[in-house]
Amino acid sequence: MKGHQYWMGVVFFLLAAAPGFWFPALSNVLDEYGLGSWKLAIFLVQPITSLISPLIFSAQVDQRLQAQKVLGWIMLLGASFLFLSFHALEHEWGGSWFLFFFIINSLISAPAWSLITTITLSNLADPGKNFGYFRVWGTMGWMIAGWIVSFAALDFSAETGKIGAGVRILAGLACFLLPATLPQGAKAKSWSDALGLSAMKLLKDRDLCVYFTSALLFSIPLGAYFLHTPEHLKELGVTAVSGVMTIAQVTETVAMLGMGWVIARYRVKKILLIALGFGVLRYGFYAFDEVTWLVLGISLHGICWTFFFEAGRIFLHRRVDEGMRTQAQALLGFFTGGVGGILGVIFVNLLYEAIVPQFGWSLYWMILTGMNAIAMLLFALGYQGLTKPVSEGPESG
Repeated sequence: MKGHQYWMGVVFFLLAAAPGFWFPALSNVLDEYGLGSWKLAIFLVQPITSLISPLIFSAQVDQRLQAQKVLGWIMLLGASFLFLSFHALEHEWGGSWFLFFFIINSLISAPAWSLITTITLSNLADPGKNFGYFRVWGTMGWMIAGWIVSFAALDFSAETGKIGAGVRILAGLACFLLPATLPQGAKAKSWSDALGLSAMKLLKDRDLCVYFTSALLFSIPLGAYFLHTPEHLKELGVTAVSGVMTIAQVTETVAMLGMGWVIARYRVKKILLIALGFGVLRYGFYAFDEVTWLVLGISLHGICWTFFFEAGRIFLHRRVDEGMRTQAQALLGFFTGGVGGILGVIFVNLLYEAIVPQFGWSLYWMILTGMNAIAMLLFALGYQGLTKPVSEGPESG
Protein backbone atom coordinates (compact mmCIF):
# COMPACT_ATOMS: atom_id res chain seq x y z
CA MET A 1 0.00 0.00 0.00
CA LYS A 2 2.08 2.85 -1.31
CA GLY A 3 1.84 6.03 0.74
CA HIS A 4 0.58 4.39 3.94
CA GLN A 5 2.02 5.77 7.18
CA TYR A 6 3.27 2.39 8.36
CA TRP A 7 6.05 2.61 5.75
CA MET A 8 7.59 5.34 7.90
CA GLY A 9 8.10 2.78 10.65
CA VAL A 10 9.52 0.27 8.15
CA VAL A 11 12.03 2.80 6.81
CA PHE A 12 13.07 3.86 10.32
CA PHE A 13 13.66 0.19 11.16
CA LEU A 14 15.76 -0.57 8.08
CA LEU A 15 17.56 2.77 8.07
CA ALA A 16 18.78 2.25 11.65
CA ALA A 17 19.40 -1.48 11.31
CA ALA A 18 21.91 -0.93 8.48
CA PRO A 19 24.52 0.94 10.59
CA GLY A 20 23.41 -1.08 13.61
CA PHE A 21 25.17 -4.06 12.06
CA TRP A 22 28.56 -2.40 11.64
CA PHE A 23 28.90 0.87 13.54
CA PRO A 24 28.99 -0.41 17.17
CA ALA A 25 31.54 -3.04 16.09
CA LEU A 26 33.61 -0.74 13.84
CA SER A 27 36.31 0.09 16.39
CA ASN A 28 37.00 -3.58 17.10
CA VAL A 29 36.65 -4.58 13.43
CA LEU A 30 39.33 -2.08 12.42
CA ASP A 31 41.66 -3.50 15.06
CA GLU A 32 40.97 -7.03 13.81
CA TYR A 33 41.97 -6.16 10.23
CA GLY A 34 45.07 -4.21 11.22
CA LEU A 35 43.64 -0.72 10.70
CA GLY A 36 43.67 0.39 14.33
CA SER A 37 45.96 3.28 13.42
CA TRP A 38 43.34 4.50 10.91
CA LYS A 39 40.60 4.90 13.52
CA LEU A 40 40.89 8.65 13.93
CA ALA A 41 40.62 9.32 10.20
CA ILE A 42 37.80 6.83 9.71
CA PHE A 43 35.74 8.05 12.66
CA LEU A 44 36.15 11.62 11.38
CA VAL A 45 34.55 10.77 8.03
CA GLN A 46 30.92 10.88 9.10
CA PRO A 47 31.23 14.11 11.11
CA ILE A 48 32.99 15.86 8.22
CA THR A 49 30.44 14.72 5.64
CA SER A 50 27.67 15.87 8.00
CA LEU A 51 28.99 19.39 7.48
CA ILE A 52 28.61 19.19 3.71
CA SER A 53 25.72 17.26 2.19
CA PRO A 54 22.78 17.36 4.67
CA LEU A 55 22.16 21.11 4.39
CA ILE A 56 22.43 20.99 0.59
CA PHE A 57 20.02 18.07 0.22
CA SER A 58 17.61 19.47 2.81
CA ALA A 59 17.50 22.82 1.04
CA GLN A 60 16.56 21.08 -2.21
CA VAL A 61 13.85 19.08 -0.41
CA ASP A 62 12.41 22.22 1.20
CA GLN A 63 12.52 24.10 -2.10
CA ARG A 64 11.82 21.75 -5.01
CA LEU A 65 12.18 17.96 -4.53
CA GLN A 66 10.00 15.29 -2.93
CA ALA A 67 11.72 14.08 0.22
CA GLN A 68 10.85 10.39 -0.08
CA LYS A 69 12.33 10.13 -3.59
CA VAL A 70 15.57 11.84 -2.58
CA LEU A 71 15.87 9.54 0.44
CA GLY A 72 15.29 6.43 -1.66
CA TRP A 73 17.96 7.25 -4.21
CA ILE A 74 20.63 8.22 -1.71
CA MET A 75 20.03 4.98 0.21
CA LEU A 76 20.43 2.83 -2.89
CA LEU A 77 23.50 4.67 -4.16
CA GLY A 78 25.18 4.85 -0.75
CA ALA A 79 24.69 1.12 -0.17
CA SER A 80 26.97 0.21 -3.06
CA PHE A 81 29.86 2.24 -1.66
CA LEU A 82 29.28 0.92 1.86
CA PHE A 83 29.57 -2.62 0.49
CA LEU A 84 32.76 -1.75 -1.40
CA SER A 85 34.38 -0.23 1.70
CA PHE A 86 33.94 -3.38 3.79
CA HIS A 87 34.78 -5.58 0.81
CA ALA A 88 38.09 -3.72 0.56
CA LEU A 89 38.64 -4.18 4.30
CA GLU A 90 37.91 -7.90 4.19
CA HIS A 91 40.24 -8.50 1.25
CA GLU A 92 43.02 -6.36 2.75
CA TRP A 93 43.18 -3.75 -0.01
CA GLY A 94 44.54 -1.32 2.56
CA GLY A 95 43.22 1.53 4.61
CA SER A 96 43.23 3.97 1.69
CA TRP A 97 40.65 2.03 -0.29
CA PHE A 98 38.43 1.52 2.75
CA LEU A 99 38.60 5.21 3.53
CA PHE A 100 37.92 6.24 -0.09
CA PHE A 101 34.74 4.17 -0.43
CA PHE A 102 33.67 5.03 3.11
CA ILE A 103 33.91 8.77 2.38
CA ILE A 104 31.76 8.51 -0.74
CA ASN A 105 29.18 6.43 1.11
CA SER A 106 29.04 8.95 3.94
CA LEU A 107 28.71 11.96 1.63
CA ILE A 108 25.75 10.36 -0.10
CA SER A 109 24.04 8.97 2.99
CA ALA A 110 24.58 11.78 5.52
CA PRO A 111 21.20 13.53 4.91
CA ALA A 112 19.16 10.35 5.48
CA TRP A 113 18.17 10.81 9.11
CA SER A 114 17.04 14.43 8.74
CA LEU A 115 14.99 13.45 5.66
CA ILE A 116 13.11 10.55 7.28
CA THR A 117 12.51 12.72 10.35
CA THR A 118 10.98 15.48 8.22
CA ILE A 119 8.88 12.99 6.24
CA THR A 120 7.49 11.50 9.44
CA LEU A 121 6.84 14.77 11.27
CA SER A 122 5.22 16.28 8.15
CA ASN A 123 2.77 13.39 7.76
CA LEU A 124 1.56 13.12 11.35
CA ALA A 125 -1.45 15.06 12.59
CA ASP A 126 0.05 15.29 16.09
CA PRO A 127 3.85 14.79 15.92
CA GLY A 128 4.36 15.36 19.65
CA LYS A 129 2.01 12.52 20.48
CA ASN A 130 2.80 10.03 17.73
CA PHE A 131 6.37 10.59 16.51
CA GLY A 132 7.82 8.25 19.14
CA TYR A 133 5.66 5.36 17.93
CA PHE A 134 7.30 5.55 14.49
CA ARG A 135 10.79 6.56 15.60
CA VAL A 136 10.94 3.61 18.01
CA TRP A 137 11.19 1.26 15.04
CA GLY A 138 14.58 2.79 14.30
CA THR A 139 15.70 1.92 17.81
CA MET A 140 14.42 -1.63 17.40
CA GLY A 141 16.22 -1.97 14.07
CA TRP A 142 19.55 -0.91 15.60
CA MET A 143 19.00 -3.16 18.61
CA ILE A 144 18.05 -6.27 16.64
CA ALA A 145 21.01 -5.75 14.32
CA GLY A 146 23.35 -5.71 17.31
CA TRP A 147 21.83 -8.90 18.67
CA ILE A 148 22.27 -10.65 15.33
CA VAL A 149 25.91 -9.56 15.13
CA SER A 150 26.75 -10.94 18.56
CA PHE A 151 24.61 -14.08 18.13
CA ALA A 152 26.43 -14.84 14.87
CA ALA A 153 29.81 -14.03 16.49
CA LEU A 154 30.51 -11.29 13.94
CA ASP A 155 31.65 -8.62 16.42
CA PHE A 156 35.10 -8.54 14.81
CA SER A 157 34.13 -9.26 11.18
CA ALA A 158 33.90 -7.08 8.05
CA GLU A 159 30.80 -9.08 7.12
CA THR A 160 28.86 -6.71 9.39
CA GLY A 161 29.34 -3.91 6.85
CA LYS A 162 28.26 -6.06 3.92
CA ILE A 163 25.10 -7.10 5.73
CA GLY A 164 24.45 -3.44 6.55
CA ALA A 165 24.74 -2.56 2.85
CA GLY A 166 22.15 -5.19 1.97
CA VAL A 167 19.75 -3.85 4.57
CA ARG A 168 20.29 -0.32 3.26
CA ILE A 169 19.18 -1.46 -0.22
CA LEU A 170 15.93 -2.69 1.32
CA ALA A 171 15.58 0.69 3.07
CA GLY A 172 16.06 2.50 -0.22
CA LEU A 173 13.35 0.48 -1.94
CA ALA A 174 10.95 1.02 0.96
CA CYS A 175 11.48 4.79 0.74
CA PHE A 176 9.60 4.92 -2.58
CA LEU A 177 6.52 3.60 -0.74
CA LEU A 178 6.53 6.42 1.83
CA PRO A 179 3.83 9.12 1.85
CA ALA A 180 4.59 11.83 -0.70
CA THR A 181 6.25 14.76 1.06
CA LEU A 182 6.21 17.83 -1.17
CA PRO A 183 8.46 20.89 -0.85
CA GLN A 184 6.92 23.62 1.32
CA GLY A 185 9.46 26.45 0.96
CA ALA A 186 10.08 29.08 -1.67
CA LYS A 187 12.51 28.35 -4.49
CA ALA A 188 16.08 29.41 -3.92
CA LYS A 189 16.80 33.05 -4.69
CA SER A 190 20.55 32.84 -4.20
CA TRP A 191 23.37 30.33 -4.09
CA SER A 192 23.31 30.44 -0.28
CA ASP A 193 19.63 29.42 -0.30
CA ALA A 194 20.40 26.56 -2.70
CA LEU A 195 23.23 25.33 -0.46
CA GLY A 196 21.07 25.50 2.67
CA LEU A 197 23.22 28.18 4.30
CA SER A 198 20.16 30.36 4.91
CA ALA A 199 19.29 27.91 7.70
CA MET A 200 21.92 29.70 9.80
CA LYS A 201 19.45 32.54 10.32
CA LEU A 202 17.63 30.23 12.75
CA LEU A 203 20.43 30.99 15.21
CA LYS A 204 18.98 34.48 15.65
CA ASP A 205 16.30 32.90 17.81
CA ARG A 206 17.74 32.75 21.36
CA ASP A 207 16.21 29.41 22.34
CA LEU A 208 17.16 27.74 19.08
CA CYS A 209 20.70 29.10 19.44
CA VAL A 210 20.96 27.81 23.01
CA TYR A 211 19.62 24.40 22.00
CA PHE A 212 22.00 24.06 19.05
CA THR A 213 24.97 25.23 21.16
CA SER A 214 24.14 22.86 24.02
CA ALA A 215 23.67 20.02 21.54
CA LEU A 216 27.08 20.77 20.04
CA LEU A 217 28.79 20.75 23.45
CA PHE A 218 26.90 17.59 24.45
CA SER A 219 28.03 15.90 21.22
CA ILE A 220 31.75 16.37 21.85
CA PRO A 221 32.03 13.82 24.72
CA LEU A 222 29.48 11.68 22.86
CA GLY A 223 32.33 10.83 20.47
CA ALA A 224 33.71 8.53 23.17
CA TYR A 225 30.53 6.46 23.33
CA PHE A 226 31.11 4.53 20.12
CA LEU A 227 34.86 5.03 19.89
CA HIS A 228 35.84 3.87 23.38
CA THR A 229 32.90 2.13 25.07
CA PRO A 230 33.46 -1.03 22.96
CA GLU A 231 37.16 -0.95 23.78
CA HIS A 232 36.51 -0.48 27.51
CA LEU A 233 34.02 -3.37 27.50
CA LYS A 234 36.54 -5.58 25.70
CA GLU A 235 39.24 -4.76 28.27
CA LEU A 236 36.82 -5.73 31.03
CA GLY A 237 36.36 -9.16 29.45
CA VAL A 238 33.13 -8.65 27.49
CA THR A 239 33.09 -10.56 24.18
CA ALA A 240 29.53 -9.89 22.93
CA VAL A 241 30.21 -6.17 22.73
CA SER A 242 27.53 -5.32 20.14
CA GLY A 243 24.91 -7.24 22.09
CA VAL A 244 25.77 -5.52 25.37
CA MET A 245 25.61 -2.09 23.77
CA THR A 246 22.05 -2.75 22.58
CA ILE A 247 20.99 -2.31 26.22
CA ALA A 248 20.91 1.39 25.33
CA GLN A 249 18.34 0.58 22.64
CA VAL A 250 16.18 -1.31 25.14
CA THR A 251 15.89 1.77 27.36
CA GLU A 252 15.59 3.96 24.26
CA THR A 253 12.61 1.88 23.14
CA VAL A 254 10.86 2.43 26.46
CA ALA A 255 11.65 6.14 26.30
CA MET A 256 10.37 6.43 22.72
CA LEU A 257 7.08 4.77 23.59
CA GLY A 258 6.64 7.14 26.52
CA MET A 259 7.82 10.27 24.71
CA GLY A 260 4.33 11.39 23.65
CA TRP A 261 3.07 11.13 27.22
CA VAL A 262 6.06 13.10 28.55
CA ILE A 263 5.83 15.84 25.89
CA ALA A 264 2.11 16.29 26.58
CA ARG A 265 2.73 16.95 30.29
CA TYR A 266 6.06 18.71 30.67
CA ARG A 267 7.65 21.80 29.19
CA VAL A 268 10.48 21.49 26.71
CA LYS A 269 13.08 22.95 29.08
CA LYS A 270 12.38 20.40 31.80
CA ILE A 271 12.48 17.48 29.35
CA LEU A 272 15.77 18.54 27.79
CA LEU A 273 17.37 19.31 31.17
CA ILE A 274 16.48 15.89 32.52
CA ALA A 275 17.95 14.33 29.38
CA LEU A 276 21.19 16.25 29.86
CA GLY A 277 21.24 15.12 33.48
CA PHE A 278 21.08 11.48 32.39
CA GLY A 279 23.99 12.24 30.07
CA VAL A 280 26.02 13.45 33.03
CA LEU A 281 25.20 10.33 35.02
CA ARG A 282 26.02 8.05 32.07
CA TYR A 283 29.76 8.75 32.00
CA GLY A 284 29.76 9.24 35.76
CA PHE A 285 28.81 5.57 36.05
CA TYR A 286 31.48 4.65 33.47
CA ALA A 287 34.10 6.19 35.77
CA PHE A 288 33.66 3.31 38.27
CA ASP A 289 35.56 1.17 35.71
CA GLU A 290 33.54 -1.98 36.33
CA VAL A 291 31.27 -3.95 33.99
CA THR A 292 28.07 -3.48 36.01
CA TRP A 293 28.52 0.28 36.16
CA LEU A 294 29.34 0.44 32.46
CA VAL A 295 26.13 -1.44 31.69
CA LEU A 296 24.16 1.02 33.87
CA GLY A 297 25.75 3.91 32.00
CA ILE A 298 24.93 2.34 28.65
CA SER A 299 21.30 1.96 29.76
CA LEU A 300 21.12 5.70 30.47
CA HIS A 301 22.39 6.51 26.99
CA GLY A 302 19.09 5.48 25.41
CA ILE A 303 17.12 7.76 27.72
CA CYS A 304 19.29 10.86 27.33
CA TRP A 305 19.45 10.37 23.54
CA THR A 306 15.67 10.10 23.20
CA PHE A 307 14.71 13.05 25.34
CA PHE A 308 17.44 15.42 24.17
CA PHE A 309 17.88 14.71 20.47
CA GLU A 310 14.61 13.07 19.39
CA ALA A 311 12.30 15.19 21.54
CA GLY A 312 14.48 18.10 20.41
CA ARG A 313 13.57 17.32 16.79
CA ILE A 314 9.90 17.73 17.65
CA PHE A 315 10.75 21.02 19.37
CA LEU A 316 12.47 22.21 16.16
CA HIS A 317 9.52 21.11 14.02
CA ARG A 318 7.19 23.24 16.15
CA ARG A 319 9.37 26.31 16.37
CA VAL A 320 10.44 26.59 12.71
CA ASP A 321 8.41 27.71 9.68
CA GLU A 322 7.33 24.80 7.48
CA GLY A 323 9.50 26.00 4.60
CA MET A 324 12.63 25.58 6.76
CA ARG A 325 11.83 22.42 8.68
CA THR A 326 14.02 19.99 6.75
CA GLN A 327 16.90 22.45 6.92
CA ALA A 328 16.37 22.86 10.68
CA GLN A 329 16.73 19.10 11.13
CA ALA A 330 19.84 19.14 8.94
CA LEU A 331 21.24 22.06 10.93
CA LEU A 332 20.93 19.99 14.10
CA GLY A 333 22.94 17.29 12.35
CA PHE A 334 25.44 19.93 11.23
CA PHE A 335 26.14 20.99 14.81
CA THR A 336 25.92 17.55 16.45
CA GLY A 337 27.07 14.94 13.97
CA GLY A 338 29.19 17.49 12.08
CA VAL A 339 30.97 20.12 14.19
CA GLY A 340 30.40 18.29 17.46
CA GLY A 341 31.34 14.98 15.90
CA ILE A 342 34.63 16.28 14.47
CA LEU A 343 35.63 18.02 17.68
CA GLY A 344 34.47 15.00 19.65
CA VAL A 345 36.47 12.39 17.75
CA ILE A 346 39.62 14.52 17.81
CA PHE A 347 39.26 15.56 21.45
CA VAL A 348 38.38 12.16 22.93
CA ASN A 349 41.16 10.52 20.93
CA LEU A 350 43.73 12.98 22.28
CA LEU A 351 42.28 12.72 25.77
CA TYR A 352 42.35 8.92 25.60
CA GLU A 353 46.01 8.85 24.58
CA ALA A 354 46.94 11.35 27.30
CA ILE A 355 44.94 9.80 30.14
CA VAL A 356 44.03 6.12 29.77
CA PRO A 357 47.47 4.48 29.30
CA GLN A 358 48.92 6.31 32.31
CA PHE A 359 45.97 6.98 34.63
CA GLY A 360 43.31 4.47 33.56
CA TRP A 361 39.72 4.78 32.44
CA SER A 362 38.21 6.47 35.51
CA LEU A 363 39.85 9.88 35.08
CA TYR A 364 39.07 9.80 31.36
CA TRP A 365 35.33 9.33 31.94
CA MET A 366 35.30 11.85 34.80
CA ILE A 367 36.62 14.57 32.49
CA LEU A 368 33.94 13.78 29.92
CA THR A 369 31.33 13.82 32.69
CA GLY A 370 32.39 17.37 33.50
CA MET A 371 31.99 18.38 29.85
CA ASN A 372 28.43 17.05 29.82
CA ALA A 373 27.74 19.06 32.98
CA ILE A 374 28.89 22.24 31.20
CA ALA A 375 26.39 21.62 28.38
CA MET A 376 23.66 21.09 30.95
CA LEU A 377 24.54 24.30 32.79
CA LEU A 378 24.55 26.34 29.57
CA PHE A 379 21.10 25.09 28.62
CA ALA A 380 19.70 25.65 32.12
CA LEU A 381 20.88 29.27 32.19
CA GLY A 382 20.32 30.19 28.55
CA TYR A 383 17.03 28.63 27.47
CA GLN A 384 13.98 30.80 28.12
CA GLY A 385 11.04 29.04 26.44
CA LEU A 386 7.75 30.41 25.17
CA THR A 387 4.93 31.63 27.34
CA LYS A 388 2.42 30.28 24.81
CA PRO A 389 2.60 27.16 22.66
CA VAL A 390 3.47 27.55 19.00
CA SER A 391 1.43 24.62 17.78
CA GLU A 392 0.44 21.10 18.78
CA GLY A 393 0.41 20.08 22.41
CA PRO A 394 -0.16 21.97 25.66
CA GLU A 395 3.44 23.09 26.01
CA SER A 396 5.89 24.05 23.29
CA GLY A 397 8.31 26.08 25.38
